[in-house]
This record gives sequence, structure tokens and C-alpha cells, in this order.
Amino acid sequence: MEHFLLKPLPETMTELEAEVTLIEAAQKRCDDMIRDLMGREDAAQGVFFPAEIHELHQQKNMLEPHKEFRRVRMRRLRLEADI
Repeated sequence: MEHFLLKPLPETMTELEAEVTLIEAAQKRCDDMIRDLMGREDAAQGVFFPAEIHELHQQKNMLEPHKEFRRVRMRRLRLEADI
């Protein structure tokens, strides 16, 4: 699990943007690993990776709300700066 998921949300735009970038990179890694596993599956040989693919989908989906929490915090900071 990514280290930034275990600590409170940052309060600066720079940190929030950096974490969103890290989350997007983690989601891309999940996608890449899913594609790799699906490409290595071979029905004729009976080679399948359903549990691994499911776990990667779960990880990718779990990252989405963390990314959204950071985007909401960024919007709040922008609104507070405009007041």
C-alpha cells in the first residue's frame, strides 16, 4: 500500500498535486499489470490469473476515492484563497 494513503491529507496545493500524481501513477501500474496478466493467460494451457486480476482491479478502484479526496481539498483551498 502506498505510504501517502496512511497519513492525513496534506494542507498545501503542492503536496496535494504531488499525491494526486502518485495516485494516478499507481493506478496506471495496476492497469499495466492487469494487461500483462491478461496477456499471459492461455486458455488452451489452462493458465488463468483471476484472483490476481481481481485484486489489481480492487486496488485501482480503492485509489480513486483517495484521489478524489485530494481534489476536493484542492478545490476547498482555492475557494478559501479567493475569499
